[in-house]
Amino acid sequence: MKKQLLIVGLWVCSGMLCQPIQAQSVDKANEEYKTFVRLNNENGDKGTLYSTLYSCYKEYVAVLSSLKPGNPSYDQAKSALRDIYPYLQQGAIYNSQKGSQQNALLLAQAYIDVPLMEAFRTETFPKDNYYPTMVYFAASGTFNIKDYEKAIVYFQEYLRTGEQKNRKDVFTYMAKACTNIKNYALAKTVLDEAVNNYPSDFNLLSMGINCCIDLKDNEGLQKYVSKALAIKPDDTTLLNIQGKLYEDTQEYQKALQTYTILRNANPRSLEIYKHLGLNYYNLGVLFNNKSAMEKNPSAAKKLSKQSEEYFSAAVSIFKDVLGSDPTSLKYMEALATAYYCLGKTSELNSLNNKISSLGGNAVSASSIPSLMAFSDDNKSVPASATATNYNTQLFATPSTNAEEIPEYPKFAQSYVEEKIKAWQAKDPYETVDEYKARVTEATRDTKVKELLAEAEKKYISTYTQGIRFSDMQLKPYDADNRAFLIESKFGELIVPVPRENNEARIFESSWKGMQFKEPQFCINNGQLALASLTFVTPTGNTYRYDNKEAVNYAATTVDVRFDAIDYGSLAQAGTSETPVSRVQKNEIKVGSSDVDINIPEVRTNNDKTFAVIISNENYTMVSKVPMALNDGETFSRYCEKTLGMPKDNIRFYPDASYGTMLRAMRDIKDISNAYSGQIKVIFYYAGHGIPNEATKDAFLLPIDADGQQTEGCYSLNKLYTELGGLNANYVVVFLDACFSGAQRDGGMLASARGVALKAKQEDPKGNMVIFSAASGDETAFPYKDKGHGLFTYFLLKKLQESKGNATLKDLGDYLTEKVKQQSVVVNRKVQTPTVSPSATLSSSWKELKLKP
Repeated sequence: MKKQLLIVGLWVCSGMLCQPIQAQSVDKANEEYKTFVRLNNENGDKGTLYSTLYSCYKEYVAVLSSLKPGNPSYDQAKSALRDIYPYLQQGAIYNSQKGSQQNALLLAQAYIDVPLMEAFRTETFPKDNYYPTMVYFAASGTFNIKDYEKAIVYFQEYLRTGEQKNRKDVFTYMAKACTNIKNYALAKTVLDEAVNNYPSDFNLLSMGINCCIDLKDNEGLQKYVSKALAIKPDDTTLLNIQGKLYEDTQEYQKALQTYTILRNANPRSLEIYKHLGLNYYNLGVLFNNKSAMEKNPSAAKKLSKQSEEYFSAAVSIFKDVLGSDPTSLKYMEALATAYYCLGKTSELNSLNNKISSLGGNAVSASSIPSLMAFSDDNKSVPASATATNYNTQLFATPSTNAEEIPEYPKFAQSYVEEKIKAWQAKDPYETVDEYKARVTEATRDTKVKELLAEAEKKYISTYTQGIRFSDMQLKPYDADNRAFLIESKFGELIVPVPRENNEARIFESSWKGMQFKEPQFCINNGQLALASLTFVTPTGNTYRYDNKEAVNYAATTVDVRFDAIDYGSLAQAGTSETPVSRVQKNEIKVGSSDVDINIPEVRTNNDKTFAVIISNENYTMVSKVPMALNDGETFSRYCEKTLGMPKDNIRFYPDASYGTMLRAMRDIKDISNAYSGQIKVIFYYAGHGIPNEATKDAFLLPIDADGQQTEGCYSLNKLYTELGGLNANYVVVFLDACFSGAQRDGGMLASARGVALKAKQEDPKGNMVIFSAASGDETAFPYKDKGHGLFTYFLLKKLQESKGNATLKDLGDYLTEKVKQQSVVVNRKVQTPTVSPSATLSSSWKELKLKP
């Protein structure tokens, strides 16, 4: 073996002399390799031999990481690693026998790492019977030094060997490693497999219970608790978890059975007694509500009788509980509800008087009974909270709060900047030509898009782990639109619920026992938002929130205005005045606009048209432009789906700074030059416009400008000059902005005088047609109900209705008519779009279209 290694070593070194040396690390690796070969052939000092071996290994790994496959040095590094591979095991054994556990661990890790490298993915390395022992040594040692992520890799490798000797320990410590890095999902996967192999191991079951608690996985938790109870059926901690789990999933009959067992074991526990009362009461509520919704009279009567039996049992317990805590409003109100449902009017009236005197809510004749949680804030823990086996915060509200979730743009910026910094750094083993070919503006943009997609997935997965919805607030029912409004940390949700058969009333009364299933998340206006969520009532009815469904909700307030009471008129029989009342409705539209969800898809190859889309909403020094980002995002989708433009032809710049706007224009110039001007260009802008108060010149306002210093703004004259100079077939400009200094939603931006200014009119240049949202000193208003700027909404609407086939004249006529009419109706102010063709297109622009 020594001779063979020496021969290979000389071949590697001679091979290196036949080609240019590409990096210092290659030379160093070869020197270390030669030294190792010499020491091995000379039977030199073993400590020095294996120290040199490890240095050689590290240097060749560095070569592999710095070069690409196919490079001669890359291939020679692989060859050297294959040769030294068996010696890594020998070095680990030697150092372990000598008591040098740190060096033994390093060499054992190297021995395991080589076959796992990407460079050797398609190769198979010889592994003797001692290999599983080496893997276990590397895994346990790495775990002990708390490098948990790397330890997990070794634990997984051990399981792949099929070795049974340390298999249970590997499962245990691998699960612990996953938990230590808070990868609870992987921990549960490991424990699921472990329990399948060792179903009677109580330690593994206990770990599985805690893991499911961390994951808020009730379904998995139920499986583990059931298996653990099969081993220890009288374990009070397990029984408490089981009982609360049944309560959380509205399985009140099973919960009742569980707490009855606990009551028999501990008859003096008031907490357990309260749980019994809660479950009797909630069963009474469920059967009462089912009876109210049942259309068959016979079935309804049967359900009502069952309800009365449960309420009667609850009454007995609540009386005892109130004997111990006579001022508990919670149990008083629950007892009053039970009296009401049982028809015990005198007891109800007496208890209502006491409730009112304590400031509680008396139970009225029109009440629908509501489910009762064990504690008002839903933060109770099992009665055995002192137990150490399990996470006793099982039922606490999770710590993930809206305040702890960063805004997505900040998260994405940090994520992308960190990754892009490493990506665009020049590798010391990379030639200048290779670096220039790899790092260009185009490849950087592609990399940024890739990283943004990664950032979005990372953001959603990071901040939705373990989320529960117990903090959502139900708002009053809107009978006209048959919907509930629900306020949550993810925004306002509108859920349609029918009125018939008391369904809406029962939905409201069941709110505390509501189950929330199948949540889907998205990012909306830079914040984590819900895309959809299913609500399940304890009676089994399901209701769905979907942000793609346009649903209305009207929040109605009543402002009653009476004249002051004239007590002198009380003596005048038969005289009265009709009170004047005023009802005010405020409609809130939640969900997507009609133009956002029904985008026509047309098969058109529009690959010679390019779009530059800038939508500036979130300004750093002035007020935001409501819905501008949605304007740009939706317009870009129409460019792709309806106008048939390839994705790469659509340059979308959300919240663009001055530098971004400069780069955007440079990019379209480069494209035009590459195509020798044989392209069509669509330029779209939504955001603030601003006039220079002295010169009246008009400017587009980047998000990092305040409008006071127009040197940092993008001149409209400059924009038209640059677009006109593209020598394109034609350029269509859409400006959903005004240049009077007014804001989209009212108020003034830059004029301290608080008056609108009329900016200087800039003429289109070259082959250009300009569609402007407003004329002169008018304001470009929003269309709040549709989630867009008024101008953009009708632009999208025309594209939707015509499937992109409208001529520019048809589009201009439509915009002028619709925007002018709707602005007067919705905003009570005039907004008049304009269409301005350049001189060269004055006779031909009307027949032009945005797509072939």
